[in-house]
Order: sequence, then structure tokens, then C-alpha cells
Amino acid sequence: MMVGPAARSYDVLLQEVVVPAREARAVEVHAGQVLQLVDLEGQQVGDLIAYRLADPSEVFSAGHTVSALTRLVPQVGDELFSNHRLPLLRILQDDVGSHDLIVPCCDPERYSRDYGVHGHGSCLASLEAAVAAAGHDWPVRGETAWNVFMNNRHEDGRIVTHEPPHRAGSAIDLEVLDDLLVVLSACPQDLSPCNAYAPTSMALRVWEPEG
Repeated sequence: MMVGPAARSYDVLLQEVVVPAREARAVEVHAGQVLQLVDLEGQQVGDLIAYRLADPSEVFSAGHTVSALTRLVPQVGDELFSNHRLPLLRILQDDVGSHDLIVPCCDPERYSRDYGVHGHGSCLASLEAAVAAAGHDWPVRGETAWNVFMNNRHEDGRIVTHEPPHRAGSAIDLEVLDDLLVVLSACPQDLSPCNAYAPTSMALRVWEPEG
């Protein structure tokens, strides 16, 4: 089923950061704000990592989130957890409803091992560059990333990637529960259906909510 953008309303747009195709960008967000991840052109997957500013060794963890939620795909109302099981974000609204918490973000070894391609861009490299550009030397671990909008399905015990059906402007809104550095990669995968074979841009929008 095609999922399209839903109406939402927040008071003040504090910041918008465009994430060019095949690159990553970072934003600082603070408890009480709303972080919106937007697919600007449609059918694009974003790989997200997050660090607690109070202790950057505590990071968003896909594995701990799956364990805490006891389901593979997070839903509206669910919290997203750190490697110490602290809730960092909560899903407020979701136009897409398809996300992957199992597969690590793409890395150079993924392209060389599975596709025989060397020197291909990867989410891991993009995330590392964005963290460095934000002035930090914090490590990036691909298995902690959240593949936002990724249309992976579990078929006969296998994980199968399908093209995302969502349209331009589709977004997910996250209530920020702690002070974080959030980094988003507009995934460069063009050798599988992950991004419909044509990576495009995304955006990070930080809002002050109503009330």
C-alpha cells in the first residue's frame, strides 16, 4: 500500500539540514524537541545513529531496541533505546511504517564482498565523515544504526529487500527524550532495490512542539 505524507503541526522550525544523496549530516537535538526525518524525493532510505551528549559512549542501539520492543519493526508510540536501555526517542508519527533494525548499515566490505565493487560509497563512511565534521572523534558502529524507511521483509526465514513505495515528502516524527547528536546518512546503495536503485536527498528538521 502506498503511504503518503500526513498532516502535522508544530510551533517553530528551529533548524533544517538537507542531507545530500550519498552523504550524511549531523544535528544536535534536546529533550522536548521533535526531530523529523524527511524523504525529500521519495523511495529513499536513511541510516540513523545517535549519541547521548552527556555520555557519547551511550548510543542508539538497534539490537537493544528490538529486545526492548520485542518486535522487529517499531511502531507509532514506541521508544527507541540506547545500548544501556535508556529511551532516547519516541515515534510520534510515521508516514511510512517500514523500517529495519536488523541489518547493519552498508560498509565498504558489503560492496566488495557481495557485489565485487571496490571504493563504493557507504553509509558507514558517510556517518564517520559527518561525526568528524561535527567536531567529534566518536566511533561509528554499523550494527547500531537504524535503517529508516527500509522496506525489508522477512520471507521464509530470509531478509528480502524490496523497493520502498513511499512518496516524496514522507516523514517520521520523533520526540527527543534526551540531549543527542543525531546523524543521518542518505544511503548510497544503488546496487539493490533499497533506494529504488537511485539514491536521493533527505532532510533533518528540528521543531519546537506546540504547547
